[in-house]
Amino acid sequence: MNTKAMGWMVGILLVTLACGMIAPTQAPTQQGVETIVAQTIEAITAAAPQVTQTPEIETATSAPPAEATPTKSSQLSGTPVSFQNVSIVIPTELAGGANTQANAAVSDQGGPGWDAAPAYSKFTLTGYPLQGKFFEPYIAVYPAHDYESVNAGAGESLKRLRAILANPSSPLSKDNLPGVPGFNAAMVFASNAAVIPMQNGSGVRILTEYAQYFATVNNHDMFYQFQGLTSDGNYYVIAVLPVNAPFLAAESDPASPLPADGIPFPGYDAMDGTSANAYYQAVTDKLNALSPDAFTPSITALDSLIQSITITP
Repeated sequence: MNTKAMGWMVGILLVTLACGMIAPTQAPTQQGVETIVAQTIEAITAAAPQVTQTPEIETATSAPPAEATPTKSSQLSGTPVSFQNVSIVIPTELAGGANTQANAAVSDQGGPGWDAAPAYSKFTLTGYPLQGKFFEPYIAVYPAHDYESVNAGAGESLKRLRAILANPSSPLSKDNLPGVPGFNAAMVFASNAAVIPMQNGSGVRILTEYAQYFATVNNHDMFYQFQGLTSDGNYYVIAVLPVNAPFLAAESDPASPLPADGIPFPGYDAMDGTSANAYYQAVTDKLNALSPDAFTPSITALDSLIQSITITP
């Protein structure tokens, strides 16, 4: 296929996936949020959600690994870091500390509104075991009601998150998982889903990757995503933490060397809805089957970091 034809095909794929991004909606009502989230914390260890990976065509379902057990902050080992009203404990294998930042509010300034946000706190982990990845490792904490009032994408993500926390045993898929507001792309897969507790709240974590086309699943772009709410419904937590799996290629380029047990990418010429579904489902199944400690960093350590989050009113 010549370069011009390839460019035309990728352009079509960009439009197709961009259309699948979270559509702006009105901010949901807040009635009953505090009760829903508080009840969810009690239900976390009794509910095991199914994980669903849904590329462009169909929905497929597979069982996730066991959920993390809530642990008291005082029992977690690592480096404690506090900033404003947020405290975390960073496991030693994840980082030696974190840079903290108070981010000013951002208006949409007449643009598409993806970046619009109220003032929020951010922790960026230092000395993280993976460097040079698509995302830096961070945890951001937003005032939930203010965020959804200025950002329609945040409103949709919070709506989805509240629905999951209200029924944590319900199946999870790209169609009902919250996306990261401000990401001008869509999830290409979602694996290893589980409801994870914080010290005073809960949320859902997945392994995922975002793109505007049929992207390879690779160790440069994949990350651990957590989105959670405090038990009073007032604070919205988003964690983006790069993670690697031993059978994935190091880079997004389809020509990048693939480990012997890796799953071959069909190639852009052969990629359509059916082949995309088969490819992403095969990778999702293999990710779900891995031990939590087979990842770098381990899912166990990442879950421990999330469980340590404490946010005071």
